[in-house]
Amino acid sequence: MIGAAAESIVLQLRDAVVAGVNQTGRTPAKDLNDFRIKRVIDALHKELDTQQGGMPAPLSEQFQAYWPAFIQQIRGARNDAGHPASIEPVTPETVHGALLIFPELAQLATKLLDWVPTHYR
Repeated sequence: MIGAAAESIVLQLRDAVVAGVNQTGRTPAKDLNDFRIKRVIDALHKELDTQQGGMPAPLSEQFQAYWPAFIQQIRGARNDAGHPASIEPVTPETVHGALLIFPELAQLATKLLDWVPTHYR
């Protein structure tokens, strides 16, 4: 459930970024509209990474330091549960880690969602 909620947040942020990119007259990267969440996440990270110069310093630092780790930890746990590469079960520690990190991911995504409309004009 945490994985699905995290992906929902990513898609909400993606929608805001695509709208912002369109508003500037640029064409969004095609992977931003892909049906595969991994491609969307990678394209979103790339777009936001190129826009870090327009972010307030604290937001840029948070994005750079935490976004990749948040996404990987939650995606990893979701992948292990949904389509595992091994027969090892998802551990309680992995689930606990996802539960602990999710509020931080949501908080960072909210800050990014607040910033996007002010940046893409």
